[in-house]
Amino acid sequence: MIVSLLSLLIYIMIGDIMGMDSNSKQQQADHNNTHLSSPIALFTFICAIAALISSYFSYRTMHDLQANNENRYRSYRLAEQLSASSDQLSLMARTYVATGNAKYLQFYHDILAMSNGTKLHPNNSHRIYWALLMPQNANNASVEGKKKAFKKLLLESDLTEQEFAFLDKAKIHSNQLTTLELQAFALAEQGTENSIDYPHSEQRLAALSLLYSERYFLEKSKMMTLINEFFESQDSLSIERKQTLQLQHDWATNLAILSFILLLILLGYSLRVHKYSKEHFVKVLRKEVANRTYQLFEKREQLKTVIKEMESTRNQLVEAEKMASLGDLVCGVAHEVNTPLGVSVTLASHLHGETANLHKKVENGQLKRSELECYCNEVNENCQLLLSNLARAANLIRSFKQVAVDQGCDEVRTFKISDYIKEVLLSLHHKLKKTDIHVRFEVPENEQEVHTYPGAVAQIVTNLVMNALIHGFDNGLKSGEILFSIEFDESNVMLTVSDNGNGMEVDVCDKIFDPFFTTKRGSGGSGLGMNIVYNLVVHQLLGSISCTSRIGEASTFLLCFPIRVDVKASK
Repeated sequence: MIVSLLSLLIYIMIGDIMGMDSNSKQQQADHNNTHLSSPIALFTFICAIAALISSYFSYRTMHDLQANNENRYRSYRLAEQLSASSDQLSLMARTYVATGNAKYLQFYHDILAMSNGTKLHPNNSHRIYWALLMPQNANNASVEGKKKAFKKLLLESDLTEQEFAFLDKAKIHSNQLTTLELQAFALAEQGTENSIDYPHSEQRLAALSLLYSERYFLEKSKMMTLINEFFESQDSLSIERKQTLQLQHDWATNLAILSFILLLILLGYSLRVHKYSKEHFVKVLRKEVANRTYQLFEKREQLKTVIKEMESTRNQLVEAEKMASLGDLVCGVAHEVNTPLGVSVTLASHLHGETANLHKKVENGQLKRSELECYCNEVNENCQLLLSNLARAANLIRSFKQVAVDQGCDEVRTFKISDYIKEVLLSLHHKLKKTDIHVRFEVPENEQEVHTYPGAVAQIVTNLVMNALIHGFDNGLKSGEILFSIEFDESNVMLTVSDNGNGMEVDVCDKIFDPFFTTKRGSGGSGLGMNIVYNLVVHQLLGSISCTSRIGEASTFLLCFPIRVDVKASK
């Protein structure tokens, strides 16, 4: 069975190896090796089955050999027990006749009763076969068991008819011995009943002469001869069967060993084929890996080029966005400064005309005092208006100049957030004044100054306001409000910019800071405005920004950045 289990194990291993071998060969399209694997697998299966069957027959024949040896031993024990039982009966009989003690007679009758099946046999009495040996300490034997006749006990021992014939003849001679013993018992009983001195009675001597007579020994010799012939017959049959079973066992064992050796040979061959296939597969795989690596290297270089081009394009778009912001700033400057300068020009032209008329009247001597006083009053009023408009223009230009300088450089300075946002909104006034959109501030009473990049703040405010104007209020067609709320904690400033415009969907709100993402692609949107805001807040101001919005509700941008920026960390 061990050889059988090893055979199955090896077959499974070979099957796995052949399966792996077939898989690798399919991958490599090696048809020659693939065609070889099927006959090898079939032959391996046949060898495994042969090893299994031969191992089973080897085990069965070995078991039969053991059973035959046990049967031979039983036959020996049977013959020995028959001889011993006869001797014990003779001993019981002679002891009773010699001593007159009735317990030996009772032992004798118990043995006969069990042999005839009229008395219960003790446990394991089938191993005694014919009779019960004399118990130790002269105590009676156990009477547990079943009623079984002697012939039935012998049938359970798988004896042949010839062997039964020997035993039947032995039983005849045993009965003759029993007859003589019963006659001796009758004489002994007479002696014990009629004579007070039994050891010296004539009945005792006559009984002993029967048990030691020539006839008694002749019958006993014939019985023993038949028992020996029974044993020799049983032993010869056991030897013949042993030789046959031994031959079958040797053939089955040799066949199992041969099948096992063939399996080992097939295993070695399969391992060799597998090793070759594995080496071939490794070579092909290395070649394929080298090709893929080269392709990946080319793709990586192409991606590097594309990324550089995208970064260059993005930088160009960012610069274009900044230039567009500066263009809007210049446009706002021109528009805002145009009004006070226009009023100033009108006033200067009017003063020039009035002065010319006054000069003519002076030359012609027609100037009146009242006209001179009226001229002086009008000049005074016009000069005040002129100075007021020129001061307004100067303030606008100064504010625009500061914003433009801040957007054009990356310098850090100290300023108040609310005041600077208002200056930035001046540049957007020309876009807001045509709409019904109001800007409101919520600023703490004791507003702190911040030390950060004003140009980044200007760009952020401009992009957030324009994003609200374009997307939240449909290019100013809707009315609404933009709220700037400023709060401070120990080290950060929280700037909240919210509007009550159209709002955004959740997926749009999640992607609003992605580069090149816009919902106005066909209307000139570049998708970089909010991405620029994100980069300025995160990378330059070293802060964070988040957006919350819903359709039809307010959109809110929360900016949090340090009150004093770390210049080294932001570069």
